[in-house]
Amino acid sequence: MGKNQSSYYIQVVVILAVFFFVLFNLVFKLVIDLRSDALKKQAEQRARQRAEKQFLVKIDDHYKRLLKFYKAGEYEKAVEIIKQFNKYGKHDYKDLPEIKKKIRMVLLKRKLEFIPKIHLTEFMQLSKDIDIKQDDSTEVFIRRPRYGQYFYTSDLPIEFEGTALSVTGDFSDSIVWTSSIDGRLGKGKKIAVNLSVGEHTITATGTNGRTKGSMQIRIYIEKEPDFVKDYIRK
Repeated sequence: MGKNQSSYYIQVVVILAVFFFVLFNLVFKLVIDLRSDALKKQAEQRARQRAEKQFLVKIDDHYKRLLKFYKAGEYEKAVEIIKQFNKYGKHDYKDLPEIKKKIRMVLLKRKLEFIPKIHLTEFMQLSKDIDIKQDDSTEVFIRRPRYGQYFYTSDLPIEFEGTALSVTGDFSDSIVWTSSIDGRLGKGKKIAVNLSVGEHTITATGTNGRTKGSMQIRIYIEKEPDFVKDYIRK
């Protein structure tokens, strides 16, 4: 019995020794990992501080580069520099807020030329990219018809479609459509209207309840030539 009891105690001691050895290694590894993470974060923080200091020292040079790209129409490059201003808390440096708004409008209108629709999510993402979340302006885009498009009277009614976006939402239903010849045409995201013969300047005006935005296009309504009338009669 004494031998069995002694053997039992030895097994317990061995098990406890193994347990504490494993536990010690786990704790030691955890401490090393935490220390490593802390050192890594400190190194990253120092790197960010150095980068921020370097940026702020040459902030005027960065602003001049931004203006150069902006005036040259290289808006994607300008946005990359804007992101640096935002990153280091200089989002309102000099005329930067106004430049952001103008670049956003240009990029969205450029996108409108290549895709059939601009969605609120795309508008919000671009606003987020160039950090103008506090901007409450309303931006209006005319999707149809195209600028400079010609129509015959047989094409009437003409369909109009627009979008009014703000960082607070989609306000397309608020759009009021007017013509330089026929006056007010209607209200809404989509309308269909009969227009008089002539050169029309079409204005779409939308509001988010606080600010208004508008966009204009020019279209032409003409009488059908005789060969078109003959074709229609046939």
